[in-house]
Amino acid sequence: MREKICVVTGCSDGIGKETAVQMASQGYRVAMLVRDSDKSRTAQKEIIERSGNYSIDLYYVDLSSQKSVRDVAKLLSERLPAINVLINNAGVVKRKKDISEDGIEMTYAVNYLAPVLLTLLLLPVLEKSDSARIINLSSELYQRGKIDVENLVTQQKFNGDMAYANSKLLLNHFTVSLAQKLPPKHISVNSIHPGVLGTNAFREYPWWLTAFFNLFLAKPAEGARRVVNLATAPEFAGVSGAYFSKSEIQGELKSAFNSKQSSPIWDKTLDILGCADLSKGEGKMTQQ
Repeated sequence: MREKICVVTGCSDGIGKETAVQMASQGYRVAMLVRDSDKSRTAQKEIIERSGNYSIDLYYVDLSSQKSVRDVAKLLSERLPAINVLINNAGVVKRKKDISEDGIEMTYAVNYLAPVLLTLLLLPVLEKSDSARIINLSSELYQRGKIDVENLVTQQKFNGDMAYANSKLLLNHFTVSLAQKLPPKHISVNSIHPGVLGTNAFREYPWWLTAFFNLFLAKPAEGARRVVNLATAPEFAGVSGAYFSKSEIQGELKSAFNSKQSSPIWDKTLDILGCADLSKGEGKMTQQ
């Protein structure tokens, strides 16, 4: 049997690491997309020890950098025969405005543009598997988001909470748009809100505040189980363009998706990323 391969972003801690452990425990070869740090290397060792699976590979990437995302996608494409599961887990919450090397506010760069670019670049490798699943980690906060197509990844006055909500709303738009362009029986793409979990996602807030709230929140392993279930359970084969809240399917992202906005958002995003060619039927994608 051909080796099953899973790519996970942001898995040096929290739900990402727990997801990697659980996928590895099911026999998947896991490609960890993480920063070049001692923390990431320590996480790799822990995942191997806890899962008993030695096929855990580190791929260093700065998700706020489009060049870095392109570089790691190229490396994955060269080294992996196929990808069965892509889990876009990495995300940030910023209290203050922070600009990436590409001139994009970090929240939008990491939470939205990075998973879009990585996914589109890896589609040819995903298509080499018999059946592939793409999972985008979202949040219930997407319902607070508001999209200005002309200023898609900017705000006149930065607000960290709104930037986060907007980035997740945009990611949900991408989920639905991509699902419409891909044959679901071969590649499915869905969004999931894994629950409100005790992680370090809000690490820019005072430590004592996050530590206090984490006492009352579910553990990352619980959220990871929901993600892994969506990634592996037979009953979700062919389900695409859907939004899951914890383990419950909520149907298509109608509240996050407006057909009049979908095409402009898609085009604007590809223009920002400089990869408009990917909208012209690359691989098994259909014409717009």
